Amino acid sequence: MIATMSRRLLGAVLAAAACQGGPSHADATSGTGSTSASSGTTTSTSSDTSSAVTTTSSGESGPSTSTADGTTTGTDSLPPVPELLTPVDGSLDEPIHLELCWTPVVDPDGDAVRYRVFVDEYELTEGLQGEQEGYDGPCVGPLDFEYDRTYAWQVEAFEIEDPSRTSERSAPWTFTAEGEAGAHVVFLDRFDDDLGWVVGGDATAGAWVRGNPMGTQDAGVRAQPGRCAGGDSCFYTGDNPGGVVDVDDVDGGSTTLTSPGLSLGGAAAATIELRRSFYRSDTQPGPELRVELLVPDAEAPGGIAVHLLELLDAPTADDPQNLWTPREYAACGIPMVDGSQLRITATDPGDGILEAAIDTVRVRTHDTAALCGTGEGGQCDPTVGPAACPDAMLCCPRGSVQAGVFRCAEPVAGLDPSNPTPDPDAPNDGPLGCDAPDLIIDPSWIEPLFSDIMIFDDTCELLEGCVDGLGIRTILRFSLAAQNTGSKDLVLGVAANNPDVFHYSGCHDHYHFDNFATYELLDGDTVIAAGHKQAFCLLDSSSWAWPNAWGKFDCANQGISRGFEDIYESDLPCQWIDVTDVPPGDYTLRAEINPVQPGATTPLLVERDYGNNVVEVPVTIE
Repeated sequence: MIATMSRRLLGAVLAAAACQGGPSHADATSGTGSTSASSGTTTSTSSDTSSAVTTTSSGESGPSTSTADGTTTGTDSLPPVPELLTPVDGSLDEPIHLELCWTPVVDPDGDAVRYRVFVDEYELTEGLQGEQEGYDGPCVGPLDFEYDRTYAWQVEAFEIEDPSRTSERSAPWTFTAEGEAGAHVVFLDRFDDDLGWVVGGDATAGAWVRGNPMGTQDAGVRAQPGRCAGGDSCFYTGDNPGGVVDVDDVDGGSTTLTSPGLSLGGAAAATIELRRSFYRSDTQPGPELRVELLVPDAEAPGGIAVHLLELLDAPTADDPQNLWTPREYAACGIPMVDGSQLRITATDPGDGILEAAIDTVRVRTHDTAALCGTGEGGQCDPTVGPAACPDAMLCCPRGSVQAGVFRCAEPVAGLDPSNPTPDPDAPNDGPLGCDAPDLIIDPSWIEPLFSDIMIFDDTCELLEGCVDGLGIRTILRFSLAAQNTGSKDLVLGVAANNPDVFHYSGCHDHYHFDNFATYELLDGDTVIAAGHKQAFCLLDSSSWAWPNAWGKFDCANQGISRGFEDIYESDLPCQWIDVTDVPPGDYTLRAEINPVQPGATTPLLVERDYGNNVVEVPVTIE
């Protein structure tokens, strides 16, 4: 695992060099320079020991190379397009762990090539882009994919000596990962595209609209969320120009949002997952948010039977309903009929403030109704406590990203951080809990040190909120190791699995997982300065439990294996707190991994214990 750690340190140096716009200090002093674009490349080299000049230019047919005496060395052709092999186009029920393979290409001019691989437009990468990118081929993986989801993938070839010279991308092939036993995703909408939701109702203001909301406050309390739960698009009740809370909140009646028809026929039960936010100020009866399933029924009024899944009708000024909350609704004892629809209704007949928002709707059908029972596999409510499940079973979260899905399950053992099992294949012997990952911070890695850095107005760390100003900044650096001591791996897989989790950083030229960790400098209970870590990727840096074990997760296929740790060295960008303006004194450094996300009610990643994610160490600023 030393190789993985070294790669990450090298990537940090390269990313830091790339963060400042314009020529780097190295370029300014070395006497070399290069420019490239997809339509052409020009390279010039000079030195004190040689007067030779090589000029390369390219046109539509490829570049020709000439020397100082004007002789032409030939025409360079682009690599051919790779042919995809497996999984074959349109295949169904592929394993959730599989390789993507293609036929190697031969460059017409004999140039060495590598390959870039894209899954749903996300480029797979082993490390920070800026190192030697791409793959040798002819396969990449195995990679982890989500159950019962369809993916599109492509490959392009590029010349190693000039990575800007690429083939066209292959035509996209699709495959569908096998379904989770007995469960089938029949509808998924992250609201990036219009899938046919219908807005209706008689409200005079605040009708449902798709986009990215502008946050509002009502007497200091959040009303409209300032962003979607994930990505850049969701549904919310009315735009609020200028962030004025009462400009376009729901007024004068109801606004309805109705889904396209759902394929539920033949199922024993169904579940609906979504994230929602709701705020109402009025204490009088009337304002509410309803989530309903509309089922075709010839004997019901209007031919539709309405089944209530959730009703929110209490004031929320002191309630976290006004934060993004993941929810799962179980459709139990309801006829499963094709053409059923989900309807979400926000109502405010009075003069108060009412706002609502929803994001990322997923509907699953189930072959059995086990989730509707009270035994193992039954849906449960963790807020009930021990009474949520019978017979000493636990109410446990499902999945890697918190979606509000909980089932009754038998407790299992995790790893004991002070005395792990002798090898990865031995049964766990640690504390009992839900069968899930469990992240903790190893405090031995936190050795605070101070350094000064120069920040310009186009430095990535300024643009991403990691420093508080320009010029020379004093930062408190430290390393952080996130260990998985749970009973199973934390599996995120390819970034395309979680587009609500990862976002593309044009400054760093790779995907970020925002707020994986937060850092605070405390004076008593007062926060004096703060920082955050947007993880480039979650990977197996090394094993804390079994020193000779090899990990399986990297930046292309993300996660942290049971018994492994993800290490963020102090040299990495944003692995610090800006303490430029902090006076000398004794303080406490507080680090937290997997914190509750801004504007949300829960941490993003599923764990068996959220109470062990914080470490505090003393720090003195002189």
